[in-house]
Amino acid sequence: MTPSAWPPGVLAGLAARDDFHVAPYREDGVTPGTLIRVWSAVVDGAVYVRSANPASRWFAAAVRERAGIVRTAGDEGAATFAPVADEALKDRVDAAYTAKYAADPYYSAGLLERSRHQIAEVRPAG
Repeated sequence: MTPSAWPPGVLAGLAARDDFHVAPYREDGVTPGTLIRVWSAVVDGAVYVRSANPASRWFAAAVRERAGIVRTAGDEGAATFAPVADEALKDRVDAAYTAKYAADPYYSAGLLERSRHQIAEVRPAG
C-alpha cells in the first residue's frame, strides 16, 4: 500500500489536540501492539511522533515494521512509520513540539535533545 496524506481537517485537529495513539505491528507484521498515547506534532502537512525513551519498544517496532495502527479523535486506521534522518526537518519538528508542549510538565529541552534521533513520520496507509 502507498502511504497517503492526512485530510486537512484531521491535520488541524492533530495540531491542536494531544490525542494521538500508535500501535506498531509486532514482528509478524500483522498483529498490532497495544495502542499507546504519544506526543505528536504537525510540520509541513505531515505528522511526526517521537519517543523520549531510547529503549522504547513501540518506537523500535515502528521503525522495524514500518506499519501499524493509529487512533486520533476516535478514528482508527492503518498507518506507516518512517524514521526521520534530515537534520533541518528535525529542527522544524523540535520547534513544533516546543510550540505545542512547552507548557506540559514533562516537556524539557533535554527531552527534545535526548529524543532527537527517535522521530518518525506517520502517514495513513492508503
